[in-house]
Amino acid sequence: MAVMVKNTIQALASEAKNRLKRGYWNDVKERRKEECAGRVKRADNELTAEEKFYYGKVKKILAESENAVIINPIGLLMDKKYYAGLDACEKQLYVFKLSAIYISVKRKIQKGAEAAAANG
Repeated sequence: MAVMVKNTIQALASEAKNRLKRGYWNDVKERRKEECAGRVKRADNELTAEEKFYYGKVKKILAESENAVIINPIGLLMDKKYYAGLDACEKQLYVFKLSAIYISVKRKIQKGAEAAAANG
């Protein structure tokens, strides 16, 4: 029975290797890119509803960071009462979501400042 399992594993590995050689996953990536490109994109500097909610806080954090070092900007964005009620997994997801929002809004603010400096 062990020989049969070994042959099955070898056959599966061989199939996977052949897919890699033929560029199967590259084709999948290209198809996904084409599907995404077909969707309507919003402008790079346009804020989502969630980003609009945090925009003022992020702008304040960035203004304060010019004068002092901000150690935990995500903690400043966080709703502490909401966070306390989450389980460990939900806490982690909440922090990841806030960090993605912070980075996105920060980039958009910086792009806007760069554009204003270039125009003015």
